[in-house]
Amino acid sequence: MKAILLAAGVGRRLRAALPQGPKCLLAFRGRTLVERLLAGLDAAGVAEAVIVVGFQRQAIESKIGTAWGRMPVSYVVNPDYEKGAILSLWAAREHFTDDLLIMDADVFCPGEMIARLVRSSHRNCFLLDGRVQGSGEEMMLMARDGRVLDIGRGVKPGYDIFGESVGFLKVARPAVPDLLAALRQRLEAGYDRSEHEEAYPFFLQRQVAGFERVDDLPWAEIDFPEDVAHVDRELVPLVDGS
Repeated sequence: MKAILLAAGVGRRLRAALPQGPKCLLAFRGRTLVERLLAGLDAAGVAEAVIVVGFQRQAIESKIGTAWGRMPVSYVVNPDYEKGAILSLWAAREHFTDDLLIMDADVFCPGEMIARLVRSSHRNCFLLDGRVQGSGEEMMLMARDGRVLDIGRGVKPGYDIFGESVGFLKVARPAVPDLLAALRQRLEAGYDRSEHEEAYPFFLQRQVAGFERVDDLPWAEIDFPEDVAHVDRELVPLVDGS
């Protein structure tokens, strides 16, 4: 299994809290977001990590190097990092040669969250947090009969389970061609400023994807200064211990 970490973005909404440096290098108790994710991947037995970089790429590459624990780390450059995250995932397409974990690198979470995704019996799998009803900002998963059928900002009727996507997706190697086709279709339609998740509905029409619930785990996607404060005050003690 190979992990693709998307860490190329500028993080404009966070500039007040992070005047310099990529968002994935935000540190809590001396450990950056990307270091925490890599540690979780290594502990879960993931074979390789590929980090997609762009904005201040040298800072990330210098901090992480070419290995983390037993896991080799390599880099892919997204030169259009000021556009949408879909271009970061597309930039890494030559690495789509194994089972994949696709991960936003701005997520604070315990290693158990990554392990739960890796261990899941679902070959294609999302992580779903049902505690969140959706404000229009979150990427929401919509599922029926145990299968994720749609993802988007906001929810639609006709589903029996809703929840926020953590920003991680496991894709089995046989499903990779449909993932590539979904990304290609979206880009050929001109949506190069979109999120990578906006290509997933096309993928979900062709592949069965399940989900694992993470309602019991502390985590946060960090987009705004208040997210940094929330993680620092409330989540770090839960994950690292007080």
